[in-house]
Amino acid sequence: MRKSRAAALRGGEGPRRHFGRSRSGSSFLWGGLTSILGVSLWPLLYAGWLGYYPGEAHARLMIQGFVGSFALGFLGTAFPKMIESPSLTWPEIGLLLLGCVGCVIAHALGSIAIGDGCFLFVWLFMASCLAVRVAFLRKDLPPPGFVLAGMGLAAGIVGTTMLLIGRIIVLSEFQRSLSHLLLYEGFILGPVIGIGGFLFPRFFDSASSGDRQTTWNQRAVAGFAVGLVVLGTYVVQALGYTQVSPIVRALLVTAYLFSQVSPFRGGTGTLSTVLRAAILCFLLGILVSGVAPIFQVAVKHLLFVGGYGLLILAIASRVTWGHSGNIHFAEGKRRSLRIILGFVLMALATRIVADFIPTIRVSHHIYAALCWVVAVVVWSWAVLRYVRLMDPSEDG
Repeated sequence: MRKSRAAALRGGEGPRRHFGRSRSGSSFLWGGLTSILGVSLWPLLYAGWLGYYPGEAHARLMIQGFVGSFALGFLGTAFPKMIESPSLTWPEIGLLLLGCVGCVIAHALGSIAIGDGCFLFVWLFMASCLAVRVAFLRKDLPPPGFVLAGMGLAAGIVGTTMLLIGRIIVLSEFQRSLSHLLLYEGFILGPVIGIGGFLFPRFFDSASSGDRQTTWNQRAVAGFAVGLVVLGTYVVQALGYTQVSPIVRALLVTAYLFSQVSPFRGGTGTLSTVLRAAILCFLLGILVSGVAPIFQVAVKHLLFVGGYGLLILAIASRVTWGHSGNIHFAEGKRRSLRIILGFVLMALATRIVADFIPTIRVSHHIYAALCWVVAVVVWSWAVLRYVRLMDPSEDG
């Protein structure tokens, strides 16, 4: 048990996990390709090659496809190892992959209801796979912050279910607003702060501050309480309190995250810088999302692109390099990461400016999409080529 937990602390890997690495790497690759497809809808629209307005499809591809694929890859590979249970089987992975592919294809073709149905199937099935392992097959407990991750995934499932119901009956403004908040924000925020308290300290060469608390139960209860309040802010925001709710949520998330990790201490590598930028963007994105409702779509890209986008790429980089025996890449200076950070920030700035200056909206939508594509292509070359390598220290 000690050997397995020590491996998990390094990056979620135990001995002889080559197939597990391939699974997560395939998921990461699929997520990256999905994000390129998601942003490419705008240039396709402006070129006259798309027969529908892609606003909803773009959002679904980026949340359910891009974020969902990376979440599946991380949880499906790391979570069973953390609780020392059997890995996902190939039939289970096949069904999850089939659902992911169906989700992306449906959204790309503008069939939002079918895409939502595939997404719902994927995460209900994934939740059942993990629940069986927790209930009957585990030898250890997951980190207590994963309670928040579970609550976030539940928010995504509930939000998607509400949106599907809205295809049958008319939802009230409150219900429609709440469903979007749960899917587009709650689905990501729960895993970010829940897993972040466990994983982020590895970026900064420090122990989790939460480890100083006394028991696993106390830490889990604290996380659960934070999760309930965060979900409550979405309810209040859907009721019309669009300015105060994001501020409360930002303050609460900041307090919880900084109680678990000190992101501005230690960690001199480029990857640590990328993560710091992502943390700042996502905390600031939550804070300002309710300040200017008229520019809400533009401002929220600070949260989605600079925050969650960079977070996902940073976490996937460290996990992949750690698995392949190249953890020194995460600790040193990397030109590729500086290029990725620069293009993501350019995509963010260009996309936000587009909504504030209508005369350049079309061109800047295209520039933002191209900047994101370059960032993902560079990231894939710099990171994913190592995904099938095995850590030599764990061989034999």
